[in-house]
Amino acid sequence: MRSDWSAAFAAAFLLLDACSPPSDIGKPCVLRNDGGVWNASSATDDFLDMGTPECENLVCLRPAGSDAGVGSGICSNSCTPQDPNQPNSPSDDCNSRQTGLVCRPVALDPSFVQAVEAEDGGAALLQQYLGGSNPYYCTLPQN
Repeated sequence: MRSDWSAAFAAAFLLLDACSPPSDIGKPCVLRNDGGVWNASSATDDFLDMGTPECENLVCLRPAGSDAGVGSGICSNSCTPQDPNQPNSPSDDCNSRQTGLVCRPVALDPSFVQAVEAEDGGAALLQQYLGGSNPYYCTLPQN
């Protein structure tokens, strides 16, 4: 009987742990480009930096409209919106209630997307590593 309770408790803990969003979503990070800092000063563009070691999911994002300083962003994660028809959808992936972040598509540079897609197997790589040409990430809401 005791081992049944232990097994049930362990299974419940694993399920809760598997559903937990990363703890660093929304925390500040630095956008890097080839060892330097990106001068992400445009207020109208999203800047996405993959491979940022200071973020658990290796994603540092400077959302469009952010008032963060030049080269600054927030740790992010790819996400699944609860309502894809809503432009600023809550998502469990973003821990929306605690962070205030939403799940929305980020705008990728069209010339970058075209260059990747032009490579052999590029569309699959774009999907695998970025979530497609209009990927969803945890970020600040847009108006």
